[in-house]
Amino acid sequence: MLILAIVLAIILALIAAMLLIPIDIALRLFKEGPLTQVCMSFGFLMGIASGRIDFSPDKRDFRLRVLGVTILRRDLEGRKEKKPTDWKKLLVNAKELYDAGKDLVVALTKNLSIKRLGGRVTVGLSDPPQTGMLTGFLYAGSGIAKAFLPETSLEIEPSFEKERMDADIEIGLSLPLFKTIIPIIRFFSRTRKIF
Repeated sequence: MLILAIVLAIILALIAAMLLIPIDIALRLFKEGPLTQVCMSFGFLMGIASGRIDFSPDKRDFRLRVLGVTILRRDLEGRKEKKPTDWKKLLVNAKELYDAGKDLVVALTKNLSIKRLGGRVTVGLSDPPQTGMLTGFLYAGSGIAKAFLPETSLEIEPSFEKERMDADIEIGLSLPLFKTIIPIIRFFSRTRKIF
């Protein structure tokens, strides 16, 4: 009985710690030529438990790691048949779905903080003067971002020879979970009849 009480206390302490310690989210967007890849990694309890979701043309998988050991790995390829979307029902309830989604996004962005922003962007348009103007606009935008977030390090490289838009950008975010539970519950209760 004492062992069960200790195990239950440890589980409750871990749940409380997961809710109080913000989750760290890293989002990496990578595009080079026709290859596009998105990777999202997250860490709970200051990185003790972490996960990773990769989306690319050749693979889509999810991995959950605890203390450096992979305990769960799933292939996110569509295995089961989905029922078709009822577009008529979605259109009838579009305003309610929009309002619920907007409230959820406002609640999440209000509690979301950007920790770092970095990467490399290579941009080239068909007209070299337009490429120069776009590069200058991007430099100004990175300067504004650096004023608000000193950890910003964006490299902008113009390509005057050919048209291209390649990027490797990483964004680090922090989100306290206890502030998101009520907005998420509210969203699902409002959209339950739609889906």
